[in-house]
Amino acid sequence: MKKKWIAAIMTAAMVMTTLAGCGSSTGTATETDSTAAETQETEAADDSTAAGDVTLSLAFHYPEDFYEENIVPVVDEFKKLHPELKEVKFTTLSGASDEQQVTRLTGGQYEDVILVPSVLLASELPNYFAPLGDATEMASKYYYGDYMQYEGQSYGIPIGIVYEGLLYNKTVLDTYCDGVVPKTLDELYADLEKCKENGITGIYTNAGSVWTMRYWDNLAITMSGDDDYANKILTDQTPWAEGSALREADDILADFAKKGYVEADVVTADQWDSSLTSIGGGKTAFIFTGTWALSQAQEHAEELGLSADSIGFIPFPYKNDVSADNKLRMRIAQDLFMGVNKNSENLELAKEFCAFFCENMALALGMNEIMIDGGENQPDLAFLQDLDYVETYTSPAKDPKIQEMAGTAEIDVYSFDGYLLDYVMLPVMNGGEPEYDKLNELWGKNFQ
Repeated sequence: MKKKWIAAIMTAAMVMTTLAGCGSSTGTATETDSTAAETQETEAADDSTAAGDVTLSLAFHYPEDFYEENIVPVVDEFKKLHPELKEVKFTTLSGASDEQQVTRLTGGQYEDVILVPSVLLASELPNYFAPLGDATEMASKYYYGDYMQYEGQSYGIPIGIVYEGLLYNKTVLDTYCDGVVPKTLDELYADLEKCKENGITGIYTNAGSVWTMRYWDNLAITMSGDDDYANKILTDQTPWAEGSALREADDILADFAKKGYVEADVVTADQWDSSLTSIGGGKTAFIFTGTWALSQAQEHAEELGLSADSIGFIPFPYKNDVSADNKLRMRIAQDLFMGVNKNSENLELAKEFCAFFCENMALALGMNEIMIDGGENQPDLAFLQDLDYVETYTSPAKDPKIQEMAGTAEIDVYSFDGYLLDYVMLPVMNGGEPEYDKLNELWGKNFQ
């Protein structure tokens, strides 16, 4: 198309030159010379682009060695489609907090394709990121393709999808729990009690790190039986009322903390690696997280000289009387999202690379691919789909207003869920009860 456009300009220039010979002014000749010069510059620019002079930059939360081993092959495949791309410069965000990532954005110096900080309000997304497509269309193409949306446009693409449930150490269950892999809530409690009796941490929460707690509010969605349960909080003045799914999910966590089934130190942050070492080495029985962490826990087991096969994954058994007729629901969840710098000098190419990156990175990250049609799943997780007592589901996008209301209430509900430590876990660990009345009072500020 570009060559045809250039040829058309050249033809027009020739016509104008002919007219100029029939009595045109000097100004017409000057315009013709200028057009010819612009044409030469355009052709030169096309030749330069074809030679591979374009550079993109990428910021991701994995370290340099992961980039070399897993991302470079994806970049190379993308280069085959776009020979104008010379290289993708990589910056690791490993160890950077969400707040530090936001600071990079507000400073104005950030990469073409970059991780979207989860703490950003939806209304802030257009300040830093380019729209990637109509949210409805994105949702039809990708799992959770409409999650990072504002005013009908999507600003982020998930890097993978996962199942939410429990990592568990098979050796611990074989040694201390009669090999019972819990299928019901009562069986889970029995396993946790036996672990406590034998000096084993039942379930490692990593509550001090905050981000690890988001699975508990998602459990409320699962327990409710309503895929859109999270959005009901917009009109609910007392979301922690007795009998609510949110309270029932939090009650399970409170009871675990009260009974001493969780790690001794729930306050200190950045213990994720320690928790993986603990479960990999048989010091912990369970971690509530996503399947993305399965391969990490298995690697920690191997580093300790133990078998990767000793680490497994199951749905969270939140109820009893589980059967093929009364199934456990297991949420297919989104992971983190990638977005495109709105000020990228190569905006369209950056958008294409962002989509290509997210479509092709999931398996290396221990996740399932994001494409609704044709996406591959982790082979080791196929058994979860075959359990006759389990059904999977996805939840629709959470209304951006939840974040705004959470800000007013100063409760990070349906986000990172750090409130669970302050209002649910610590009160019971200090001999009290969960402070649900206080949570309802704070949320009620949105309706005053």
